Amino acid sequence: MRIPINALAFLIVSWAFTGVVLTADPQPPATNAISHLARLTPLKSPDGQYRLAMGDRVSYRVIEDKEEAKSLVVTDSGELDVPYLGRVKAVDKTCKQLEREVKDALEKDLYYHATVIVAVDQLNKKRGSVYVVGQVRTAGAVDIPSDEAFTLSKAILKAGGFADLADKKRVRITRQSDSGDSSKKLFVVDVSAIFEKGKTETDIRLEPGDLVFVPSRAFNF
Repeated sequence: MRIPINALAFLIVSWAFTGVVLTADPQPPATNAISHLARLTPLKSPDGQYRLAMGDRVSYRVIEDKEEAKSLVVTDSGELDVPYLGRVKAVDKTCKQLEREVKDALEKDLYYHATVIVAVDQLNKKRGSVYVVGQVRTAGAVDIPSDEAFTLSKAILKAGGFADLADKKRVRITRQSDSGDSSKKLFVVDVSAIFEKGKTETDIRLEPGDLVFVPSRAFNF
């Protein structure tokens, strides 16, 4: 049987059109790229309020590297060992601050553009200790929690409170100087004003290694 030329042409065009439809990619390449990037999207950073402490574990990622996040720990010196950069000061900084600093350092010499993500994976339960001695009920080391501002009054309470002969008005804090030498800083605080009058502005925030000494009251005979 003969097929008219115009009918044959219609069949060929129909077959070609059907082939295009069947072989078309149902998902545009751009969408594939977006999906791939979504799989690499890291954990969201904290809200920027929490400040990192020694022993905290964080996840670190540069999006442009297209690699899984790396787990880094804040060392006892307060630093993170960041790939390509080495030791970076991290203690007392928020994740957002750290992201900006690392981004600037990477883009200075190594990256044209770096999208840096730093997120807390695990908090260290404590960030060091202070030592409370003298006229308190339980003298010794007191741990500094990592999730709060640990002040002198809190340390006194953790040590069981004042003993009966405590001089509450002349509590001394001895702190190692930031200069790294053997010099020390000395603070004298009237803790009775904090407890009895609510003068919390004088309640000093303690740092790891601080020595708190509660002297005895002087008696005149």
